[in-house]
Amino acid sequence: MRRFWPEVAAATSGLLLALCYPPFDLGGLVWIWVAPLLAALWFSEPRPGKKGARPRWRHGFRLGFVAGFVFVSINASWVVEMWRVAGTIWAGIGGLVAMAAYLALYFAAFGAFAATVGRWKPDDRTVSGIAKKRDLFADSLSVLRVAFLNGAAWCGLEWLRGVVIPGFGWNGLGVALKEHLTLVQFADVIGVNGYGFVLMFAGTVLFCTFVRVWHEVRSRRRLRPHFDLGIASAMVAGLFLYGLSAMMRQPDKTVDLRARVMQMNIDLEDKWSEDLAVRQKVIFDYRDLTRTFVEAAPHDLVVWPETALPGVFNFPWVQEYLNDHILKGEEFYLIAGLEDSNLQNTEIYNTITIMKSDTGSHQMHRKSHLMPFGEYIPFRKTFPLFAWIAGGVIVQDFTAGDSIEPLSVEKEGHSIGIIPLICIEDTIPFHARAFVRPGPQILVNVTNDGWFYDSVQPQQHFNNAIFRCIELRRPMIRAANTGVSGFIDERGSVYDRSGREKNERIVRDLESGSTYIRGSVPATLAIDLDPPITVFARIGDSFSIAVGLIALGFAFVPWARKRVKLAT
Repeated sequence: MRRFWPEVAAATSGLLLALCYPPFDLGGLVWIWVAPLLAALWFSEPRPGKKGARPRWRHGFRLGFVAGFVFVSINASWVVEMWRVAGTIWAGIGGLVAMAAYLALYFAAFGAFAATVGRWKPDDRTVSGIAKKRDLFADSLSVLRVAFLNGAAWCGLEWLRGVVIPGFGWNGLGVALKEHLTLVQFADVIGVNGYGFVLMFAGTVLFCTFVRVWHEVRSRRRLRPHFDLGIASAMVAGLFLYGLSAMMRQPDKTVDLRARVMQMNIDLEDKWSEDLAVRQKVIFDYRDLTRTFVEAAPHDLVVWPETALPGVFNFPWVQEYLNDHILKGEEFYLIAGLEDSNLQNTEIYNTITIMKSDTGSHQMHRKSHLMPFGEYIPFRKTFPLFAWIAGGVIVQDFTAGDSIEPLSVEKEGHSIGIIPLICIEDTIPFHARAFVRPGPQILVNVTNDGWFYDSVQPQQHFNNAIFRCIELRRPMIRAANTGVSGFIDERGSVYDRSGREKNERIVRDLESGSTYIRGSVPATLAIDLDPPITVFARIGDSFSIAVGLIALGFAFVPWARKRVKLAT
């Protein structure tokens, strides 16, 4: 155990981080999860190789990879559910292993950084008890330095993980604070990725404080100043105060929008069944449930999930069905996730389509951020291995759209912009912010997480979507085939703060708590007629990019010095 304690510590950090997210939801652990990993990176030595001691960066890279692999293997275990579509359990296991190995590389890069540039050496500082009086604050300064560098490196890597193809910025550190909305309101400035810096900075300071206090009690028997802990505490307190102000802010003028989301909970096997009767039942279920609600009470907006119907929008029978059985010339908007194609059916698109009265009024947005191995096979023609693995499931690639123009609906003379987000596009900050315009807007996400059945994936997806509302200060309507469907306000809350509706505004079984059900939920949204254009909407992830570049610069300096020394 003494030989392998660094690996055990790294794996423990991966486990603690996984516990911060569903299904465990122990978000408080996000403040301390990194402690075992830092202990291993800082206080263990690389094992000797055949040519002597291995470089310290390799030691850190390996330990970081262990932590990341454990985290992703637990956190993304829902990937295994893909075996149902592929037809073999090995496909699901292989997909999880491949995903864990890829995403663990970002943890590995952090490990290499923290073990070298971001390494703290308390034995070289004042904790040994030999410091002079003028060095009273030396330890705090050294802690602040490594806390800033490690926070900057982690923050930059979180941003990079979300933009490098195939990007997957899912479940950054900030998402673990979803239950602490007051603390995360500053995301409208730094984005959820910026909270990676905040939490890594605070976690590093906390761990260093523990180590310092232990040394001080053991060797000096009296404590030294810890103004580094004071600065970290002040930062968190400042976020809390900012959040209080944001939570109490109320719009001056609003317009009410009566909306309803439909969650049909239709199995993939049924929607695309070869049995025509089964597919017809899907179509009739949408008709029956939608018409029941719109005939019972006035609605401004009804939202169906992604690829709701087993057909393509430009098929004559689809338009006839929508006109004669759903819209019927009435004054409500239907927002539906539908497939569409060109006239030759050589290209197929995943869309959000808005209609009122009849399909001739439709507005359409084509999804631009397609999912690799979900909506297309990368390098289908140039690298046949991928097509051989997944070609039986994805027979034809979707074609990406390129528009970043919002859609719109009218209410009481006001044009309300619709920011269209399909599937995982509500987890991509830079994509959502591209649609922000002055004037009233709402985010609308249609998705189908049915690929992952009754797993934890839909809840994780929903939690990540919450932060788009905070970052952009726009509410969201979310319709998901198998959950989680509901309404999120501009503060990230699923509750109606006006008091008109007491329960959380999501489709959920009240007894079991399950969101994997068929159902519908209405809400009256008070749409701000003059919402702010947030700092994040203007500059995006500039904070994360800036601190990431600072960390990269510090990582480059030792290499440059070594090159100069060799040259001279």
